Amino acid sequence: MHHTIYKTIITGLLFVQFLTGQDLGKDIPKTNISPILKSLILPGTGENSLNFNHRGRVFLLVESTLWFSLISSVLMSDILQREFQTSAAEHANILPSGKNREFWVDIGNYESREIFNQEHLRFREFDAVEKYENDEWNWNWDGATSKRKYFESLRIKSYVWSLTGKFLIGGIVINHIVSAIDVLYLKNRNRSTESFTFSPYFNFTANSFTYNLFYNF
Repeated sequence: MHHTIYKTIITGLLFVQFLTGQDLGKDIPKTNISPILKSLILPGTGENSLNFNHRGRVFLLVESTLWFSLISSVLMSDILQREFQTSAAEHANILPSGKNREFWVDIGNYESREIFNQEHLRFREFDAVEKYENDEWNWNWDGATSKRKYFESLRIKSYVWSLTGKFLIGGIVINHIVSAIDVLYLKNRNRSTESFTFSPYFNFTANSFTYNLFYNF
């Protein structure tokens, strides 16, 4: 997961150099890309190329904030995942490798595989019992129930952070599209007598962002 993030950041930095027309080598000419395409790849760069620097900075700020939040979410999810897997290995006598999400959910809800099997056999859910037949899928929480509940709290937090990251990815995609639409508006606004104002707004207190569209008659 970490390697994927680092590769994405490096790729993004190369795109920035490419879009801004910086020299990557003596024999590589500067690029001349459509402002719409620039903003579609990196929000704000299209606005900057049209000399709307303030609007460009806002989109770039939103983009960098979303990426920072995404990386933080992924890292937190990964840290908590390692913690709950370590806790299960120590107190439930399991081997973490090769286990799927369904297994982690089940061991967080049942004290042992035996109790899990007994309950599902009562409801004639034989498929659920068969999936944990091998000893490698066995678990048995030692001591008080608090250890299992602590594990479950870590697992849920890890999942929430992971889900937050997925939503942030959607926000990044939206920011790219909206920036491209904003550049299209800036390029064509002089062709119409109508006046529009379209800009993103980031609320640092609430950790959220929105897009505002104003129409002046």
